[in-house]
Amino acid sequence: MCYNLVLMPKQKKVLPVLFATLLLDMIGTGMVIPIIPILFTDPSSSSFLLAGYSVGSQYLIAGVVIALFGLMQFIASPILGELSDVYGRKKLLTLGVAVLAISQMLFGWGIGVASLAVLLISRAIAGLAGANFSIAQAAIADVSAPEDRAKNFGLIGAAFGLGFILGPLLGGWIAHATGSAAAPFWFAGILGICNVVFISLFLPETHHNRSEAAHFHIFKGISNIAAAFRDKQANALYFASFLYMSGFAFLTTFSGILSVQRFGFTAADLGTYFGGIGVFIVITQLFILRVLTKKYSERAILRVSLLVLALAIGVYPFVPNVMWLYLLIPFIAIPQGLSIANIGSLISRSVSPEKQGAALGINGSLIALSQGVIPVLAGVGSGLVGLSVPFVVGGLCVAFAWSILFFFKRKSA
Repeated sequence: MCYNLVLMPKQKKVLPVLFATLLLDMIGTGMVIPIIPILFTDPSSSSFLLAGYSVGSQYLIAGVVIALFGLMQFIASPILGELSDVYGRKKLLTLGVAVLAISQMLFGWGIGVASLAVLLISRAIAGLAGANFSIAQAAIADVSAPEDRAKNFGLIGAAFGLGFILGPLLGGWIAHATGSAAAPFWFAGILGICNVVFISLFLPETHHNRSEAAHFHIFKGISNIAAAFRDKQANALYFASFLYMSGFAFLTTFSGILSVQRFGFTAADLGTYFGGIGVFIVITQLFILRVLTKKYSERAILRVSLLVLALAIGVYPFVPNVMWLYLLIPFIAIPQGLSIANIGSLISRSVSPEKQGAALGINGSLIALSQGVIPVLAGVGSGLVGLSVPFVVGGLCVAFAWSILFFFKRKSA
């Protein structure tokens, strides 16, 4: 592929359009963050669905609902990544956004009828559609020179960060204003429909050197991951990425639940708190990352960011009050923003341009696997031992990811 395509007028539209697409996607997805703790772990809420269940069961069910999204992403990410290598990025991205919009409205309906089964089904569908993250990442790689990938992947993080501001804020405050936990999801569905129209009108196709059609099956994620770990040049990167995202998943899964249980947060409080995290993620992706990537390599940045993130996750459940919870935000959001962009860039550098979709699909599958397994483990651990367990284990996972990259001397791209 010729990387000077980034200078062509058509290609110059790709990054801002993808940014807007992912932003709308993340706003809709982020609306669930302040709602799940209220639905499943807050008996004082009028929206509480698990009356009569034990506390341990509530934690486990909350973990399963969160995990379904990641588990379905694990199945779909490598398939969609490779399908986009064959059929193009735009078609697959548009389809994913449309299905995600439908799943959001289904979740809202499930809350309205108080059906746990409908909520589980809608989260599974959302996970399948949400795997379009790997397609967007591949589209960015299509139009980015290798030295610009960490910076351009930062746009994904920036969209994630803005979505993390607006999604939880809107979700929490819409639920608070309407008195209905379902209302945010109807809004998210409408937003998704608008996103489909936006992509159809403004996103150009970025991938023209198509691969040949391959045989796709439901276990593609497992077979691709097995192949990834047999790759002696890239397996350390994949394993570190999995552990790092597993550690962060421990935090994201139960930070809202801990805030509700220990500090009495409402849906609006959770929206505000996670909005604060989003502010720092955006600052990181739009400013801090761009400054640091001009001076330091991906590995130099990860050497510091992963250690800071590991420490912040580990101390999270031991903060004495809400003020300290807020003071911890930059020590979570900034290293997270730096880490996700630079690990993605290292993986992208490790493969040829023709295989970007497959490689980033594999990484997306690893991330999704962590998000599909960790919430269940966090739910079980919290129910059996206590709410501090997911955070301590999460910090250790991130520290282990750091040790793989920098302590064990393994060759990787």
